[in-house]
Amino acid sequence: MPMTKAAYEIRAVGAVPSRLLEDFPGVTVTMDVMGSLIRAELADEAELHGVLAALSREGFSLVDVRKEPDDGS
Repeated sequence: MPMTKAAYEIRAVGAVPSRLLEDFPGVTVTMDVMGSLIRAELADEAELHGVLAALSREGFSLVDVRKEPDDGS
């Protein structure tokens, strides 16, 4: 049985440079008026905590972290 990845949406204050998260495949960073929007397809919660720790180390404040609903497939 293949391992399914979970999709997350993370909002952070300020401009998160994409190089900060380059160690995490499946993570993209875009900017909007609210700050940085990070979309991530992650294997497990440990990988999520790694992304959050990388943001924290660099001093970024998180606004929201949410797991996207499974698509049922």
